[in-house]
Amino acid sequence: MNARLKAEIICTGSELLGGKLNLYVPLFYERLAPLGFAITREQSCGDGLEDIASCMRGALSRADLVLVCGGLGPTFDDLTRAAAARVLGRSIYHSKECEGILRERYGARVRLPNLKDQCRLVAGAKYIRNDNGTAFGELLRKGRKLMVLLPGPRLEWEPMFGQCLNAEIKAAFPGAPAVASVKFKIAGLWEPQAEALLRPVMKKFPTAAYTILAGPYTVEFIAAAPAGSGLTEKIKAAAVKILADRIYGFEDETLASAVGKKLSAAGKTAATAESCTGGLVSELLTSVPGSSAYLQGGAVAYSDAAKIKLLGVRSATLKKYGAVSMQSAREMALGARKLFKSDYALSVTGIAGPDGGTAAKPVGLVFFALAGKKGVRVFRRQFFKTRAYIRACAANFILDELRKII
Repeated sequence: MNARLKAEIICTGSELLGGKLNLYVPLFYERLAPLGFAITREQSCGDGLEDIASCMRGALSRADLVLVCGGLGPTFDDLTRAAAARVLGRSIYHSKECEGILRERYGARVRLPNLKDQCRLVAGAKYIRNDNGTAFGELLRKGRKLMVLLPGPRLEWEPMFGQCLNAEIKAAFPGAPAVASVKFKIAGLWEPQAEALLRPVMKKFPTAAYTILAGPYTVEFIAAAPAGSGLTEKIKAAAVKILADRIYGFEDETLASAVGKKLSAAGKTAATAESCTGGLVSELLTSVPGSSAYLQGGAVAYSDAAKIKLLGVRSATLKKYGAVSMQSAREMALGARKLFKSDYALSVTGIAGPDGGTAAKPVGLVFFALAGKKGVRVFRRQFFKTRAYIRACAANFILDELRKII
């Protein structure tokens, strides 16, 4: 693919260096790649003025576009504006226009010192309205380069792209090559397995740019090529031929929404019976608007007593095989289907850890069952890593199995 312009991301906040996971780079990639930019570096820095300024200087020396996310709030440790002013050699001024926008929205509260501070802009900046918060975004030109200051919360900065930021970036870089991309959503494979299957596609179309992102028993595969070349359509056709039903959707599709579409199209309903996932499967399903049309209900039966009382699991089954077993999973699914009168019912029971495992039943061992009109299918899987990751893998696995049998 032709050389693209360079973009760097700077995320500020001491919490990013103290255990909070930063997941913003893939989100920015999805927005910048179609505009002709390749993200060449991402940095996280604390809330120190010089730390932020140092990251800005380095990024401006290397990249055409610099996005700085965070540090625009009204408190003492929000120093991104001050850092930008220092790096660019500019002052900070009070914008009466921004104050008018906040006053219209918040009334007399704008007089509060902290909220009034949100009207401060770096000299020469073009502000970006924030419909979900008080921190304005700022566009700052330095020669042929552009630095964009964005608020930290995704809810606040994400709408800015559609609102005006896409247009502003295109106007600032009129020569940027337009890029088309396609994102494959894949389930039931680990990252190395997906890469091995897709290697012939990448070899056949070497001029495209590829990215593989690993998730909990899911993978995202992104291909980008010059817009209008028809290359992404060819890649899509070749990848679909290889992956078949391992692809559950494209772009922003989720496993839960894919399941919902199939249930709705078939006029069928589903129910859940969960133990180790603690309601995660139901949470994913109900995150989809309109899910009440096909999700009958769910039971979180964590204890043996709950499995017996809610789902009708036999005490003899629990005593002989244990709660974490194919037999218990089977009876949980049958019980949920009967309880909620659904066409399908799924169950999950396992050991999410970090404790509770044995040599015979180690941490990460999960049993599943799917009950339907044609009977019950039972599955056994072994997952690894953290408790949260094991639970996420389990939820994704059983949703994918449900998707495939509908």
